[in-house]
Amino acid sequence: MPYGYYPFWWGDYQYYYSDGLYYRQYNDQYTVVEPPIGAEIKTLPSGAESIMINGEQYYELNGVYYQPYTKDDGSTVYVIAGKDGQLNTDQGNGDGSSVDQGPQIGDIVTQLPPDCRKIKINGEKLFVSPDGYYYQETQNGDNKAYKIVGTPSDDPEDNNSDQNPNQQ
Repeated sequence: MPYGYYPFWWGDYQYYYSDGLYYRQYNDQYTVVEPPIGAEIKTLPSGAESIMINGEQYYELNGVYYQPYTKDDGSTVYVIAGKDGQLNTDQGNGDGSSVDQGPQIGDIVTQLPPDCRKIKINGEKLFVSPDGYYYQETQNGDNKAYKIVGTPSDDPEDNNSDQNPNQQ
């Protein structure tokens, strides 16, 4: 592994990050893999360039988009918002009808879907939509935003009939 890497977990998998490259361990070796959409990294890769899309701040390097996110403790992390040169900003035309592939954990939206309920889990205020998505209120610059912190299916890559939202 390169000097300065750090490990992080995304879903059930451990990744290793180093200056724009993502690794996973397979058997006795580390392999460069696709960045996990929705995961957070602590620092931007060197050479990432600032870009504005639909009035939102992003950074891009080698087709990977990063969106800055300020955590509750005031620290800034960067959410992997797109890869392969594709970014789904889910902005739509203001009518809330732009849900093509479904939201994913880590997505940040500017408005909650209609009919969300406010709930508390472990003392933390969340919003749950009728279709089972969990949102956490956050700040995106000077604006209020909502980060998806839970989905109806624990593993979106495994779209069989396993739809138990209570799995951890």
